[in-house]
Amino acid sequence: MLRLVSQPNESFPKVIKMTVESELLAQNPAGEDHLRPLAVYLPKQAENPDLRFPVLYCLAPWTNAGRSLFDWQPFKESLFDRVTRLIEQGQMPPCVIVCPDLYTSFGGSQFINSDYLGPHGDFLVKELFPFVEQHFPVRPGFKNRGAFGRSSGGFGSLRLAMDYPNEIAAVACHSGDMGFDLVYRPDLVDLCKTLDKYNGDVEQFISYCQTAKKIGGREVHVLMLLGMAATYSPDLGVPLGYQLPIDLRSGVIEEELWQNWRKNDPVHMLKSHNNLQRLSQLSALYIECGTRDQYNLLYGARQFSDHLNVANVEHHYFEFDDNHSGTSYRYDVSLPLILAALT
Repeated sequence: MLRLVSQPNESFPKVIKMTVESELLAQNPAGEDHLRPLAVYLPKQAENPDLRFPVLYCLAPWTNAGRSLFDWQPFKESLFDRVTRLIEQGQMPPCVIVCPDLYTSFGGSQFINSDYLGPHGDFLVKELFPFVEQHFPVRPGFKNRGAFGRSSGGFGSLRLAMDYPNEIAAVACHSGDMGFDLVYRPDLVDLCKTLDKYNGDVEQFISYCQTAKKIGGREVHVLMLLGMAATYSPDLGVPLGYQLPIDLRSGVIEEELWQNWRKNDPVHMLKSHNNLQRLSQLSALYIECGTRDQYNLLYGARQFSDHLNVANVEHHYFEFDDNHSGTSYRYDVSLPLILAALT
């Protein structure tokens, strides 16, 4: 006989899931939904309605989405369990964690503004930050806000600090996208090879991916490259709404378009004194990458840290023995560090 041993309740800690409507994302040329999922973690201490907490924004890696970041996972500790454990063990103070969801039909978001995909960065700063401060028990003001994430989420966290001064005070970038010449440029040939099967018809390829019963890793990777083009080289004057930085027939790199991509590379962006100044004003800046990262991101991370060192920008830099995948266990190191800077 089946016996009920527990039932749903509203006890803390807990995750609240909801949907928010964005005015900024409405009518984006890509047709992406402006109704966005949102997941918010509240610590046990939030049982006391008089308490307020620092807030961390967790940005999802590509092929992941904010709506699922707290969910149970096999063979690893979920973000919910990890954060709860770190708080209960006293390794970090109680906090609110917000997982925005800007997943797109390409497989993810870089969390920056795009003329084609929509103003993802503005959505976070101008809409979500005020919404969270209005509806959840968080301390107001940028000095109480941090951002962290892996891969695209790490990239997005860095870009928040560089694109929006005095909006967040601490950043943890885990294996974030940087060093584009070593990361994306070599992969553009795969774009040509895959799309050659569709006679270079990008829309036909996307249609296949949307309707196929199953797509493989190569198709997912090409979708990601198209998503990067939609982010870094949007052009509403062409049928696709964005341009590819490579000629699909000859494999010749379109250098002018490629420079548009490089302008978004955090390593390249450190040539700007303003960006260095904005990073130097953070309460905490954490950069790390695995020494076996399969996307060559280690070299971009080293370049980024080297530039910061030359400019005397204080930061924490770590390398660890692992690849790019499944490294959320490293949050045990970064989250206590950046939270300490907010409290």
